[in-house]
Amino acid sequence: AETDHPKLNQRGEQYVGRVFTLSVSIVNGVGKIKVDDTTWKVSGEDAEAGSKVEVTGVDGVVLKVTKV
Repeated sequence: AETDHPKLNQRGEQYVGRVFTLSVSIVNGVGKIKVDDTTWKVSGEDAEAGSKVEVTGVDGVVLKVTKV
């Protein structure tokens, strides 16, 4: 699939398998993590800010995560 942000998508791929801390709670399946100086939108089951999540995949510019 073509994307407007091919480089961003590739950047997201390098985070798969890594664990990050939620900076914004996942509510209704959507939240945010901060990676270095970039904020990424994440999707997954609802979780509180501060929870550890593992990146399991990339959907465009959204990282898919699961709670650790």
